[in-house]
Amino acid sequence: MPFDTTIQCPWCKTQYPNTKLTNCTNCGGTLEYSFNSDDLGSEPPNAPRVLPTKFKRRIKYTGNVMTLIGIIFTIPFFWTILFPIIGIYCWRRGLRTANDELIPLEQGKATVGEIIDIRKDYTQSLNGKSPTIVEFVFEVSGKKYTGNVGNIYESVHLTKKIGDKLWIVFMPKEPEISSVWPPLV
Repeated sequence: MPFDTTIQCPWCKTQYPNTKLTNCTNCGGTLEYSFNSDDLGSEPPNAPRVLPTKFKRRIKYTGNVMTLIGIIFTIPFFWTILFPIIGIYCWRRGLRTANDELIPLEQGKATVGEIIDIRKDYTQSLNGKSPTIVEFVFEVSGKKYTGNVGNIYESVHLTKKIGDKLWIVFMPKEPEISSVWPPLV
């Protein structure tokens, strides 16, 4: 039986078997990047970039453990005192983490980075699965910066390896705020 390759849109997770498409028909996101290789793909477009709504929702809410905990603690227990305080703290922390990933994707400047570590984050779990954290390094004006992206619930550790090059988008005034372009699924 021949092996069929399936490309998954990094923005909305739509799957395409054996496709030659360059953009997702569901959300419009780019499919040029080969998830299964160390090829960089084309450089990210100039800022400002418009991200698919499904992707933003996944990063902020449905795929964000802290935001989900915050919502669960705040809404059903609004009449108590302690649970909403904990919930609002978790909710805000989750949204802050999500924005630190989304803002560079929308407004950041592009450079080439390199993966330096891929590990599981066993401190969090969503539906019994722990997310993967990909740590990367990139250089801006001769200074090296380290960043990471988490909340990756796919098998990125099976397809990417330490030393692979990837596009990094960062905020020029605050290079500590960075993300991977296109997102690792």
